[in-house]
Amino acid sequence: MAESMVQINKSRLGGLRRIELYGNPGTFQGRSKGGRKTINLFRQNPSLARTVGFVIRKDIKYPQRSAQLAELIGIILGDGGLPGSHQLTITFNNKTDYEYAEYICDILKRLFSVDYYIRKRKDSNGADIVVSSSNLIDFLLKQGLVKGNKVKNQVDIPLWIHEKLEYQIACLRGLMDTDGGLYLHTYNSNGRIYKYLKLCLTNRSRPLLHFVLNVLKKLNCKAYLNGNHVSIYSTSGVKKYFTEIKTHNPKHIKKFKDYFNN
Repeated sequence: MAESMVQINKSRLGGLRRIELYGNPGTFQGRSKGGRKTINLFRQNPSLARTVGFVIRKDIKYPQRSAQLAELIGIILGDGGLPGSHQLTITFNNKTDYEYAEYICDILKRLFSVDYYIRKRKDSNGADIVVSSSNLIDFLLKQGLVKGNKVKNQVDIPLWIHEKLEYQIACLRGLMDTDGGLYLHTYNSNGRIYKYLKLCLTNRSRPLLHFVLNVLKKLNCKAYLNGNHVSIYSTSGVKKYFTEIKTHNPKHIKKFKDYFNN
């Protein structure tokens, strides 16, 4: 009998201790407290969470609005996308833009402290930078990005980027570094061959095209909108762009330098 009483007391003490730690499971407050404790336990031990099928949101760093964040927004609007509620993808050419992809990954690390992986495609030179984080997607949506098809949604630049010219320039750079290209235009006049640089951005979202055109005009960089293209036709205009707006895409830098060196 005495032994049974000792056992009951131990069980009671254990129950009280459990309520103290995790809350009374019979109340909302208790269940809430217990849930928080469980989540903290799983965050400290992700492998345990995975064994019971529990998905933990990854903690990220939340940056202030800045020129670098505006540039990343431009990159995502150019070659990126939010295909769902927990994943960001940014497409690049694994053969010609690998160095630029490393630059993008560095921005993601510095801004958000997130992990990423490179998904290469077997049938082409295409590849994707992939970040899986529901917290990151929630943050980007709050900054003005939208999920789904960018052309169908006719996406526009987030309003906060219009607040500063510095942000607009950085966002333009991100767009041009992804959706833009340098071309050597050749033509014949009176038997002579002429060559000049042409910078052209191609996109099927009209709001984005008008944004690019308007920012270039603000910077007195003569550009033209034709169909799905915004183009700078003169070599002097291209030089002005690379001097004042600049580029972070090594492929563009090499083409630009090769033209003037040759």
